[in-house]
Amino acid sequence: VFLVLEDQFGVGDFVDLGPATGTVEEVTLRITRVRDMSGVVWYVRNGEIIRIGNQSQNWARTVLDVAVTHAADLTLVKAVLQDVAHDLWDDEEYQGVVIEEPEVWGVESITPDGVTMRVTLKTAPLEQWRVAREMRARIKSRFDHEGIEMPQRPQAARPEEIAGTEPPA
Repeated sequence: VFLVLEDQFGVGDFVDLGPATGTVEEVTLRITRVRDMSGVVWYVRNGEIIRIGNQSQNWARTVLDVAVTHAADLTLVKAVLQDVAHDLWDDEEYQGVVIEEPEVWGVESITPDGVTMRVTLKTAPLEQWRVAREMRARIKSRFDHEGIEMPQRPQAARPEEIAGTEPPA
C-alpha cells in the first residue's frame, strides 16, 4: 500500500525492482506484475521489494560513450559531438524529448583500444533509449563525413593472406 501511497511507482512506470525490470502492469495489495523488455511477465511480492528504481519519474539521461582512435583530434571530436547533440536538441521531432541543452563531458577513458568521449542529453522519462539510438546513428554519419575513425578490433590473418604461405591442402 505504501508503494502506491508514496508514489514510488504505478501502473505504466518502467521500474527496476531488483529481480525484475520492466513496465508495471498491475499493483495489488500482495503482488506487483512487471513485464520486461523481452515480454516475460514477472510477479514480485510487494513485501519482498527492497529497492525500486523508477525510470518514469521526472526525467532521464542518455549517456553515450563514444570511442575514437588515439590519432583522433579530440578538439574536433568534442566539437562534432556537441554539434550533433545540439542539432538533435533543435530538431522539431525531439522538442520536449530532449529537455535541456546537451553536454559533452569530455574524455571518459583512455585504453589501449582508443579514447572514449562522453556526451549526455537530459530527456523526458523513457525517451533515453530512443535518443541514444538516434544519437548513435547521427554520430556515425557525421564521423564518416568528418573522417573521424572509431577503433577497430584487429583481425587475425588467414594463412592464405600471409605472403609466401600456401593454404593447407
